[in-house]
Amino acid sequence: MKLSVKKKMALLWCLSVVSGSAALTGLTFLTITDDPDGLLRLAQTYETIHKEYFRTVSDRELLAGAARGMVDALGDPYSQLLTGPAYDSLMEQTSGEYGGIGVVIGAGGDGRLYILSVFPGSAAESAGLRSGDEILAVDGREAAAMDLEEAAEAIRGEVGSRVVIEYLRNGVQSTVEAVRSDVSLPTVESAMAAEGIGYIHIYSFASHTADEFRTQYEGLAAQGMKTLILDLRMNPGGLIDSVVAVADQILSAGPVVSYKEKGGAVQEFSVTGQAHPLPLVVLIDGNSASASEILAGAVQDRKEGILIGERSFGKGTVQVIHPMEDKEALKLSVAQYLTAAGRRIDKIGIQPDVAVIQNGRIFDPASDNVLQAAIETARSMERSDS
Repeated sequence: MKLSVKKKMALLWCLSVVSGSAALTGLTFLTITDDPDGLLRLAQTYETIHKEYFRTVSDRELLAGAARGMVDALGDPYSQLLTGPAYDSLMEQTSGEYGGIGVVIGAGGDGRLYILSVFPGSAAESAGLRSGDEILAVDGREAAAMDLEEAAEAIRGEVGSRVVIEYLRNGVQSTVEAVRSDVSLPTVESAMAAEGIGYIHIYSFASHTADEFRTQYEGLAAQGMKTLILDLRMNPGGLIDSVVAVADQILSAGPVVSYKEKGGAVQEFSVTGQAHPLPLVVLIDGNSASASEILAGAVQDRKEGILIGERSFGKGTVQVIHPMEDKEALKLSVAQYLTAAGRRIDKIGIQPDVAVIQNGRIFDPASDNVLQAAIETARSMERSDS
């Protein structure tokens, strides 16, 4: 395609505004773009706004908007230009550290928001909040008007600031005020579910999850664990390296996950694993996504355990974080991953081996019917191995 002199000049002008180097950047864009007319339109739009828009707007705002528009044009919900609170939230998820009151919240089958866990020594514990409390409002904003992510964001905040929580417990409505503090989010909890049956719940796969898992696993082994129930329900995922490091502790040697990048390079993740892994039951639900699906898929593909619960979310793409400026990053999908056996699960999910619909309150041992089914399955696995 040939460009007129006018179009070439406009194209180089546009690029010089962005980069400060018209000659070099212009040649680069002429090489990589398949739509020089579109680039010209971008230049014309920029020029027209500067000449005619009646309010003051900076180049920084305009160019940031153009960058967001390019990412939005991908139509990929997992590719995002992150700034401000969205950037902070991502850093919190991967590091496991944030300003908050020390609770894990989740949505029940009825769509209501509940406190699933209260961290020992936390502001939430000091305020009297307990696992199982239904959240009614945060700082006056009704929980019914928020989704899970919005509610979590509302509870978090600057260290030293206060947050008011309205909650319902045993039919009684109460209000408490808590002071936010630095919280190091524990991503793993454990208990003995029954004699010989260990239970480990992983909330997410952060940078320190594998070390936490090892500590909890060893503690259960010391208490006589012979079968493990691994709970990945409500787990939105996290870091690939983290989930592979956990898989190394509970599976035998072999593949865990792979993905192919745009340039054709294949990334494969395998583990040396354990010589004699314990019998394993894995719990999943519609909120088990990404890294949790990697682990569940490896267990199922390699027939090293039984999956119980509901079909998983179906997020099978890999994102890379590209830092841009201070507190700004581009999160970009770079590949679609495959489970250990080469299955694609994006927008499909993983079907459990034993389907059990959640009826009781999730994570409550007294009423969690999925957990109770897992315990019975674990007992049957113990009997078959004896």
